Amino acid sequence: MTEREELEKGFLRDELLDHETYAELAAGERNKEIRDLLQKLSNKEREHIGVWRKLLGSAGDSVGAPMGLGFRVFLLSALRRTLGIAFVTRLLERDEGRGLERYKEGMSGNTLRKTDKTYLKRIIKDEQEHELAFASKVERYGGELGYTQSIILGLNDGLVEILAVVAGLATVATSSFIVVIIGLIAGISGTLSMAGGVYLSSKSQGLVEEEDGERRKSKVLPSKEGYYTGIYYFLGALIAVLPFLGGLQGYEGIIASIILVSAALIVASTIIAVISGTSIRKRSLEMLAISLGAAFATILFGTFAKLYFGVTI
Repeated sequence: MTEREELEKGFLRDELLDHETYAELAAGERNKEIRDLLQKLSNKEREHIGVWRKLLGSAGDSVGAPMGLGFRVFLLSALRRTLGIAFVTRLLERDEGRGLERYKEGMSGNTLRKTDKTYLKRIIKDEQEHELAFASKVERYGGELGYTQSIILGLNDGLVEILAVVAGLATVATSSFIVVIIGLIAGISGTLSMAGGVYLSSKSQGLVEEEDGERRKSKVLPSKEGYYTGIYYFLGALIAVLPFLGGLQGYEGIIASIILVSAALIVASTIIAVISGTSIRKRSLEMLAISLGAAFATILFGTFAKLYFGVTI
């Protein structure tokens, strides 16, 4: 197999995956506007499939249904239900952007033939239109991203703050029950504080935003933002406390809590990276460094207090 055929097969696999994904998502989408867009994009990707099959000829016969399609559709559908239209369209926009970059790399290289690049130019134009289509839907349903950000804000803070609390407590506590009680008290306090703070902050903006010199109502409700922030703060607190609820004590509980919190932070950081268009890896490493650094500091303080001052509770 030539290098050109391998590259074109990769393009064909990408188009097959996108075509099937959009078709499956469209079949289960209740919002007519989004459903029509997904179906339109699915049809366009099918045209691209025809182009690559034509260029590959018999060499493309072995390229069939993409692997991982079922899981991808399941994941996107689950995200659609939990995080809303805006987040999923942002995720699809990001995916289209990556596909567009791969096509541009193909144009700039010397692997493809001149005829292939002629077709590729047309496909690139279509892919740019797809990216813009998703971007316009994100803008239209942008208010939902505000709620998603509130969810992640609350979850992040609950994870980081309560992990630091339980990590410090566990070094001086004589039972897991003490860590659970104090951790939950801190979690409830933080929940009320975060929910109230976000509500007042959002309300103080006057429920309006400036855009092109005109005042218009904000797309998010302060009460809903505060609710989501508070609920997910408490969820983050529960995740941090969970190992101690299971009866673990001391450093065993701390290690288990760190593992659970780290996993949750990676998920939360991925969501924020998708929304902001930043690097998932960079965002995840930043959040892990902050949370683990805070936990490590409180572990050192608790250990010092126990060894040198005999503090136990």
